[in-house]
Amino acid sequence: MTLYDVYVTCDQCGQPHSVHVQISLESPDLNKTPLREVYPGGDLPATIAYMQTNKYRCPHTKQLFPASDIDLAMLIAA
Repeated sequence: MTLYDVYVTCDQCGQPHSVHVQISLESPDLNKTPLREVYPGGDLPATIAYMQTNKYRCPHTKQLFPASDIDLAMLIAA
């Protein structure tokens, strides 16, 4: 199993930021893979579904950005 951090592209600054969510997947070659490709059917794990309901602080602008759009989320190998 490979551990991945979830990053979401910020609508404030345009850069990806960690949303402090980690998931373990069997495939070791998913670094920088969009979440939409990992879960194409939309059947998301509970941690990802919960992540989508929250907002996170951009470290550059200090403004909150949403994580609701799965198309803006990607996996980064931890």
